Amino acid sequence: MASSKSKFKSEEPARNWSELPSDLTINILQRLGVVDRLENAQKVCTAWRKICKDPAMWRVVYMEACLEDPVGRARRAAYKEMCKQAVDRSQGQLLDLTVCYGDYELLLYIADRSSKLRRLELVKFRHIFNEKWGEAFKKLPLLEELGFIETEVWEHNIEDAARHCPLLKTLKLNQTPVLLSYGSDDDIDYILSMRDDNALAVGRHLPELTHLELIGNSMTDHGLQFILARCCHLESLGLRRCRSIWGLRGDLGKQCSQQIKNVKFPWHDLKGHPYARDVLYDPEYDSDYVPWSEYDPYDHLYDDDYTANNNDNFDDLDAVEP
Repeated sequence: MASSKSKFKSEEPARNWSELPSDLTINILQRLGVVDRLENAQKVCTAWRKICKDPAMWRVVYMEACLEDPVGRARRAAYKEMCKQAVDRSQGQLLDLTVCYGDYELLLYIADRSSKLRRLELVKFRHIFNEKWGEAFKKLPLLEELGFIETEVWEHNIEDAARHCPLLKTLKLNQTPVLLSYGSDDDIDYILSMRDDNALAVGRHLPELTHLELIGNSMTDHGLQFILARCCHLESLGLRRCRSIWGLRGDLGKQCSQQIKNVKFPWHDLKGHPYARDVLYDPEYDSDYVPWSEYDPYDHLYDDDYTANNNDNFDDLDAVEP
């Protein structure tokens, strides 16, 4: 019986992957990452190479970032080059792009060749404070979703996107939470003075947003109140790891839940967000370490700083009423 099974197995014909129906091959190759397509799949055979050159294969491009820091110059350069190849192969048909380790030059390269882009997510980008970023957004008028992941964002970046991308409905500003227990007093004062800046920019320039995600944002109750007052069309709001908002277990939290259909609070898990960090402080160096599972907005670790900062006159919030 065993010999019969062995004989049956030996008689199975070898599979020729190049003879698969083209639609099935396309389906398989579309599941591969950009690196695998460019470095491996297109080298298998002539048929696969032809498919990998089809612009339809590059309408959606997802380039996964390395979770380990720092990333060397050589790897950054390689990622940039592969992104450019993917953009070129799309021949203007690119609709959805997640790209990492870029800068203004790469964003402009993408924008010049991807006027149909609907979704753009920038992961670990550099030099975003460059005021020329608005030139790139001018060339993306159909953009509906924009994400800055582990990328420092300034008010003028939000304003530029709002001005040049009128269809924008989804914005993600996902950062690692700032650890205020480290650094000089001047550094901490500077951070405290600007921690509502992004929230105010969103409220001023993007009132039509329907989805807003702010992982690790340093905004306070004032910033959140401003968003709630100005962005009246929000259907989802992500506040994971936004630990400077005190009122979420009180009236402010109730307002969020009543006004917005889907709310994620600071203590909710980070499932589906591979670049977000899940600790308040490093337990190895900070005796006040608190895991997020035990997080309580009222148990502020630096409430003296918070109180001093929020005694200021918030002129920007004089129109909190919608």
